[in-house]
Amino acid sequence: MIHLLPVSEAGCGDLNNFQQEFESHIPSRRFDFVILGVGSDGHVASLFPMSTTLHSTTDFLHITSPAAPHSTERISVTMDLINRSRVVVVMVVGGEEKRGVVDVIRRGGEGSDMPVVKVGAAEKMLMYVDRDLF
Repeated sequence: MIHLLPVSEAGCGDLNNFQQEFESHIPSRRFDFVILGVGSDGHVASLFPMSTTLHSTTDFLHITSPAAPHSTERISVTMDLINRSRVVVVMVVGGEEKRGVVDVIRRGGEGSDMPVVKVGAAEKMLMYVDRDLF
């Protein structure tokens, strides 16, 4: 079943209706499987370092990307919803700009504000790192 996010060129729509639809189809309010990519600043799912959205306990958020040349409004899942998911896969691939992310992950993320180090899973988390970055 496909559920379309309430997003158009006019902006992001009402998350309350989307939340209700989500809960009616997924009463447990958790995904079975999530795949995340990682940005060079360690962000995942449009959850950026030092953002107040990192601590939200709702399931979905309106987010304005600080990285875009023109602020881009989008909808994303929260870290809380990611971490409730049964299995989470994190993919760290790309050029040299990701080496700092890998270094932080290898040190266990201690003292880092990178969202990638806050990712967990209810049952299993896997991380795939580009061999050239390790």
